[in-house]
Amino acid sequence: MFESAVEQLDRERRRLDSLDRANGSSPQGSTKFDHDGFIAISRALSYVVMGGVLEDLMRQLPAALAADVVGLGIERRHLPASLVSAMDSATFRKCGNDNVSSLIERAGIVRTVLAHGQDSRPVLDFGDLFKLADGQTIGEKHFQALWMILGLPGDWKNDPNDSLLLKEIKSKRNNVAHWTEDPVVIGRSKRGADLRQMISRLSDLIQHFHLGVWYWLEDRKPATP
Repeated sequence: MFESAVEQLDRERRRLDSLDRANGSSPQGSTKFDHDGFIAISRALSYVVMGGVLEDLMRQLPAALAADVVGLGIERRHLPASLVSAMDSATFRKCGNDNVSSLIERAGIVRTVLAHGQDSRPVLDFGDLFKLADGQTIGEKHFQALWMILGLPGDWKNDPNDSLLLKEIKSKRNNVAHWTEDPVVIGRSKRGADLRQMISRLSDLIQHFHLGVWYWLEDRKPATP
């Protein structure tokens, strides 16, 4: 899944390389303006591709993570309370009223939290119990949410400027997709080399998360008898 996202970004980087080569060999003269416009729109499309790769990754991630956890036979006590809260989100939703049923649910949640460290039940499939692709364009908060839910150590960012990177991808992707800004103008605002650098940084961020999740699973694997 993580590898697939990186491969798709690599393919987009190669597409930008091809566009730059085509632009360098384009004929000069009366067709130059149309050619430049086409190249600019093609560059603007990179924002849509990057946004699409992120959306697909976030859509697949919960089910893939759940499958790995279940497949490894990890017990509930070895999961962070933040992930358990996401798994038990239906119970939290029942606590929104002031009736007796809500009081019972709240008391049950407190008891579950207090007993979490001794809960040796195997984890059941929770892939449908929390969603990272929530219908909104993927941005910084989705990465923050995943990092917090898994209780991963350190910073979710691979680079100090990753927040700005995701903000630009999200903004420009929406502008292109919803035509709130002329794609030609967007494409002309970035060189192919700049977009390739963005793709490389996004690939590095995805691989940073891949490594974090891999270590997270390794730390929770049951000991081999």
